[in-house]
Amino acid sequence: MSLVIYTIYIPDQHKRIAFAAKVRKLIPQGKTYIPGKRNGIYQSDLGIKANVTQKELAQINALIERRGFDCHESTK
Repeated sequence: MSLVIYTIYIPDQHKRIAFAAKVRKLIPQGKTYIPGKRNGIYQSDLGIKANVTQKELAQINALIERRGFDCHESTK
């Protein structure tokens, strides 16, 4: 299993918070946190860490697509 990091660009703060709340409902076992700078590349306002199933991952991807957000995916 590899770690997948989604960087989603949402310019409006209220939309960011609403999106995070929706994702949090999809994965209730996840932990919400405020991340710091990662390798000097980007800094985000919030994050959710969780082990997800393929179904949950598909739901999150569908939510990103429906909202039309710009998304960058990277793995570790």
